Amino acid sequence: MSVRTTPSEGTAVTTTPTRYDLLLVLLPLPLLLGAALSAVTSVPLELGIGVGSLPSALMFGYAIWVAAPTRPDLNGRSA
Repeated sequence: MSVRTTPSEGTAVTTTPTRYDLLLVLLPLPLLLGAALSAVTSVPLELGIGVGSLPSALMFGYAIWVAAPTRPDLNGRSA
């Protein structure tokens, strides 16, 4: 009796970081910089984190709407 197998779709292994890995690393950095700035200066914590959230929000919007990940088709090309 033969067994029919199909290739798995979700098992791609990459060794190099992708742009999405970089975005995940960079997202909290402006918030942390804003908090650190408020810790060493007289800037209020709310203002430092608020200003630091703006670049994080822009990066998040870019990652979601502009450079959203796409699922490759059967030939390995993205849509």
